[in-house]
Amino acid sequence: MSAYPETLLPNARSLLADAADYAVVDLGLAIDDFFTFFSASAYARRIERGDRSTILGISGIELARNVLSDKAGQQDFKPARESLRRTKAYWTGWILAFYQWTSNRTFRDILQALPASTIEQMYGVYHEAPEERFAATADEIIREKFPETRLKRIRSAYGCSQSRLAEMSGVGIRSIQLYEQRKKDINKAEVGSVLRLARALGCEIEDIMEP
Repeated sequence: MSAYPETLLPNARSLLADAADYAVVDLGLAIDDFFTFFSASAYARRIERGDRSTILGISGIELARNVLSDKAGQQDFKPARESLRRTKAYWTGWILAFYQWTSNRTFRDILQALPASTIEQMYGVYHEAPEERFAATADEIIREKFPETRLKRIRSAYGCSQSRLAEMSGVGIRSIQLYEQRKKDINKAEVGSVLRLARALGCEIEDIMEP
């Protein structure tokens, strides 16, 4: 289930497409560098959650400048071209926004498995194909790259054992094991249990929910 209504999707796609086009074509950044900064920014979280003030309230140029100012310390920016071309960078931002919306994965998770430069290289095959075709391929790549559940990945990255997480969260160790083995659906767990797990791991609820 997507985090925000489909009516906002065209704006989200244009926002990220314009931002990528400006950062790569006008400013000369490597596409992976821009999206690394973007996925680590508060703007990525806001778009993931369907924040209207971001999706409807700023332009792609402003998004790129804000991200680079916050994350790279850049202060001087070239003016944007009078009209943005439909470049590979533009398409990369466009399809990435679509895939994030339809998969409900975080930008960070997507880009760990599918770097922006890899998505850009898929332009020739997918830019005229239905978006669902790209999404199906991306799903296969991500499942192969990350066969583990989000809960297990985050717990492991946190350096926390299952027993320690059970102590910290108050969620039974058997439930944690079943969630990580996909024998119990964490998406159907009680909200209170998922919230306690997320708080114990220092993340958001959606970070441990499965898409």
